[in-house]
Amino acid sequence: MAQAGYARGWGIGRHVLGSNYFRYVRDPWGSYAEYSYDIDFVSPDNAWPSADHPGEDSLYVWGPALPEDFISNHELANR
Repeated sequence: MAQAGYARGWGIGRHVLGSNYFRYVRDPWGSYAEYSYDIDFVSPDNAWPSADHPGEDSLYVWGPALPEDFISNHELANR
């Protein structure tokens, strides 16, 4: 994506749920496309306890600060 001119984004970081690494890249429409890897695998026979993560602690464990417009719908604004 960077070689194609889309270097802006957010990450690299690590999500809380799934423990996967992420990198979000701005797409041609101004939104964010996620690239991720190394997500947790929970086998069907494993009892995995549910949890109630507070909003401020549920998106990422570490990484750069969240961009202010991350949750904006850029595609709707560009119609």
